[in-house]
Amino acid sequence: MAIIKNGVNGTVSGKAGSVVFVSTKTGNYVRSLPRVKKREPTPEQLLSRTRFKTMRSHISMLNPIITIGYKAYSYPKRAYDVAMSYNLNHALIQEENGFVVDWQKFMIAKGSPNPITSYTMDFDQENQVFLVTWEYDPYLEKKFDMGTYDSFLFLYNATYNGAEYPFLTNEAKNSLITGRQNIDIPKHKKQVTYEVYIFFVESYGGGNTDSMHLGNIKI
Repeated sequence: MAIIKNGVNGTVSGKAGSVVFVSTKTGNYVRSLPRVKKREPTPEQLLSRTRFKTMRSHISMLNPIITIGYKAYSYPKRAYDVAMSYNLNHALIQEENGFVVDWQKFMIAKGSPNPITSYTMDFDQENQVFLVTWEYDPYLEKKFDMGTYDSFLFLYNATYNGAEYPFLTNEAKNSLITGRQNIDIPKHKKQVTYEVYIFFVESYGGGNTDSMHLGNIKI
């Protein structure tokens, strides 16, 4: 922005459009702004952008869940930022054409250790119910006092592509010591592969466990 000093007959200083006004002891001058040459990004910069974009596409989609799963772990930082940082460093695999997510290492929640020691998954197609049952480590359950934590079962369609249901979770929540949790699955127009995760959340806010990847299921 150019500024006129001392009214319309005064000197002009500053920038206006593609020129800049300069005041010196010998007078006032108008100069063209220097042209800034746009540099092409280096291969390393392009690789870094691709890496960041790959992870951001998933973290942004999952932000409502990330906010719950990283709430205690990330404080006082934003859950989104901490989830991005963690998964960028732990859950990406570089391939010839870019990056892919390692869903087994991808974490939608961080907290105390997940106590599950074994589990089963079953999908009842007739009743459209997906069921997970588990056994847990009683030592961890007592150490972190998580017996009454609510189960958070989460199915994520990682290939989304405008699908009807990018993710699904349970409305009614059972506790860790119940050893089972189900989700009512709406009927899909076409088959979808979901990555399956589970973690446990303190009923009245506060702590939660790490998420655990249970595998994937086609529905």
